Amino acid sequence: MERMLSLLLNCGWDAQSTDPVQLRRIRTTSAVCYLLLLVGIPFLLRAYEWHISLRMLTVPAAMGLSVCALLVLGVFRQFQISTQLVTLAVFVGGAGAVLTGGGIGTANLGWWILVPLLAGLLRGLGSSLGWGAVVLASIYGCYLAQNHGVVFLDQTPPEHVASQQLLQALGITCAVLILVSSYLSQLVQSETRLAKQNQQLQEQVARAERAEQELTRALEAKTRFLANMSHEMKTPLNAIVGFSHQLEKRNGPDLDDRGRESLQQVIRHSGNMLALVNDLLALSGLDSRPPHQETRLPLDLMEALVRTVHEVAPWAEEYNLNILLDAPDSIVISAQGEQILQAINSLVRYALAFAKGPEIRVALGELPQGALVQVTYEGTLSESDKARLFDRYNHLHSQLQRDAGMSALALALAQAHVQRHSGTIKVNCDHEQKQVCFNLFLPN
Repeated sequence: MERMLSLLLNCGWDAQSTDPVQLRRIRTTSAVCYLLLLVGIPFLLRAYEWHISLRMLTVPAAMGLSVCALLVLGVFRQFQISTQLVTLAVFVGGAGAVLTGGGIGTANLGWWILVPLLAGLLRGLGSSLGWGAVVLASIYGCYLAQNHGVVFLDQTPPEHVASQQLLQALGITCAVLILVSSYLSQLVQSETRLAKQNQQLQEQVARAERAEQELTRALEAKTRFLANMSHEMKTPLNAIVGFSHQLEKRNGPDLDDRGRESLQQVIRHSGNMLALVNDLLALSGLDSRPPHQETRLPLDLMEALVRTVHEVAPWAEEYNLNILLDAPDSIVISAQGEQILQAINSLVRYALAFAKGPEIRVALGELPQGALVQVTYEGTLSESDKARLFDRYNHLHSQLQRDAGMSALALALAQAHVQRHSGTIKVNCDHEQKQVCFNLFLPN
């Protein structure tokens, strides 16, 4: 019995694959259609028996609309059309009951009151307001007609008034029960879904917290590993660099050209390796040390640029490059000096490594919000390479055209230093002039 009732209410829609909210509306639509058919049969028979002509039109119309709604819903699967048809059926049936049962002052008006409620449950607020306006206009039309002398008599024979009123009350009550059960089931489904989503959200938050804790532990382990490995690597590298310099001083003149060149390669590459280890150690230190724990002192950027140019002068001379310094005025900011010096130094060395022209221009300017350091050189830089410049793990160090004494992590470390000072490093490329310009901004 329960299975048969479910098949009738579902109208052929699969309960497993249909959305629960949609299925509830389908069952409400079909239940109202069956109710109109069941209530309409005795009303139609009595309308013919009592020769109530208007009711003989409205009751079959309401029943026909209900049958059409069931066919459209079950055969053609057009839910939206079927809901409009069943709502219209209730309205038409209610119109016949009101006009032939005594007018708007009777219990027959209950059918019209059900119309906006049914439309709201099946189609939403907009449809409910629309049908509500239609019902209000109809009630007001009946009121005006009564005030102008039109009398809506109860055409039911006096001896059958009580049974007719009982049938009307039963029909309206059943319709109300269908709508109330639909509303309550919707409320229960919403609460169940909300509780399930809330539980899933709590589980997701718990998983995210656990993942964050695991990530924090992994980052801490990574930082400790890098720091320990950097220290372990730094000790033998210092020995290699130190003994290589001593060997060059003592035995350099006695070596042949190939020996001296090999020794120079050992010194240069061990120095580069030591720089990489130092940068790796610095990066791991930045990851574990908040910016507010660092001491910041006044830093004259003009002196920092002069110092940088002096440090990179041997590389510039080796590659026949001129560094033009344009820093007419001193600009003092509060900063961690060594970090800013390293950032500027890395940008100039990068320019030395990639410059295709004879000059590199280093300029210092003052802005209302802070200071701007520009490093400009002749060259090209694609958009894809620009995105990789400051990447720790996908950098461009393998494409260096010259050895400028900088490590693969130099630009990534430079950006980290500048960001800790709330500054930025941006790269502008002029493809027509074939110029690349680093803009290092540091706030006051």
